[in-house]
Amino acid sequence: MSEWISVKDRLPKAFECVIVCRPKKGTMIVEAGCLDVNDWWRVYGTRTKAVTHWMPLPEPPKEEHA
Repeated sequence: MSEWISVKDRLPKAFECVIVCRPKKGTMIVEAGCLDVNDWWRVYGTRTKAVTHWMPLPEPPKEEHA
């Protein structure tokens, strides 16, 4: 798995689905999201500027063929 990347260091490509970390109600939550426009992020059906870190999605599992 990749290491967390601070949004201060680097941002993903716009609209690329990634894993994000952001504060919510006194805790840090991890969820899928993407960088939108004007420094906004789309996460879990909402828009926020509170994302602090992100990482690329892992590769999906390979399908096994019988």
